[in-house]
Amino acid sequence: MSNPNATYGFLCEFDSRNIYLFDSLRRHLHTVRNTYNPRELVLGRCYSARHMVGYLKVLEMVIKEHHVEEKFRKNVKFHAHGSDVTAVTIATMPQNLPGLEKFQGKVWSQCLGFLRDPKNKFAETMCGGELGWVTVKYAPDGDTVFEIIDVAQDFTVNIPKEELLPTPWSPEYTEWVPRQYHPSTFVVHDKHRVLSQQQRFVKHSVCIETNISNAAYNPQNKKSSERCHHLFTTNLGMIRSVQPVQLGKWYQHEVLDNRRYNKMARSDREFYLSALATKLFEIEAPLPTKVVNGNVQIEVEFPFDHEVLESLENRRTIGWYQRTNGLKKDAHFCDQYLGKVEIYPRHAREIIQKVESYRRHLLEPFKSEPITVVGEVVRHRNAYQNNKKYPENGIFLVQRIIGIKDVKGRIINV
Repeated sequence: MSNPNATYGFLCEFDSRNIYLFDSLRRHLHTVRNTYNPRELVLGRCYSARHMVGYLKVLEMVIKEHHVEEKFRKNVKFHAHGSDVTAVTIATMPQNLPGLEKFQGKVWSQCLGFLRDPKNKFAETMCGGELGWVTVKYAPDGDTVFEIIDVAQDFTVNIPKEELLPTPWSPEYTEWVPRQYHPSTFVVHDKHRVLSQQQRFVKHSVCIETNISNAAYNPQNKKSSERCHHLFTTNLGMIRSVQPVQLGKWYQHEVLDNRRYNKMARSDREFYLSALATKLFEIEAPLPTKVVNGNVQIEVEFPFDHEVLESLENRRTIGWYQRTNGLKKDAHFCDQYLGKVEIYPRHAREIIQKVESYRRHLLEPFKSEPITVVGEVVRHRNAYQNNKKYPENGIFLVQRIIGIKDVKGRIINV
């Protein structure tokens, strides 16, 4: 039986940092942090990966070879040739019918999803609606993971109807989408409660300050450090680190919560002064991140929400001098990696002006289409004080508005 907390898939690639597992059930490529012995991994085999409590009650990644269900063994077979991974699977393409124009030329496998076919081999061999065997290579690019390198000639496949899954061009089709959680879902609000085992594992944190005074320094303790660094993670806020880190880099790590040794569920000592980041592992930045003059700058996108920036009543105000005074002082958005990000009135004004300028020339039905704001975010100058009341107060704020995007993700020049 499958474990709902585990990740399953065929091993397609791995390096010193990541393991890439392709899940044929969800047609999705998972990226798992590599804390495993690479000599024991075999490309093309199916594995399960999950975090579990190991020695000294520390969370560690456990990866095991996993049994492949019969329906996948029949319809897809993975092979490895050195560092190259290929698979043999069944694919199809749509018939040339009205209403299917956007799918013309698309090749789809119910085990691997859409397949790239740069040499048009499938269309030259098969007719729309037919099933055929194809050989593909692992070559992730954009929204696709595999590319066709060969098609079985003069051979069509017949599969019992009950084993066929709906195609993207059929009315019954529904694509698997990872469950989306609000960024505040896993935030630890009670700063005096000892962290649970799950809460002590941090998947994404970013270094926002280095070599600062350590508020928890104890001169009576020879192991205590006078200086420390600040990391930020959405669920915990700011965390101290006395291990070497680099400004602007992102890490995966564990949290050493010294309060747990008291064997009490709650402590008088708050989280910030009791916890340290440990076992840090540098990871790829989930957001574009750079360091300019010692300040971490992060590019982020968020949906335009007029109500968050300005009340409906204030929008009726004539003239931006008066209107600016009425903009909301608590404007903000929530980001998956940065938590609550504050928006000052001057940036709220710039966002509104760009959106209104763009929408002014649109026909009425299109004026309500979603707009995405692209902004540059930096550490709040009062980050240390704000952290005491995080997540009510944000650790980051918008420094610059880069632009806005339309519903199709295109940058709008206004």
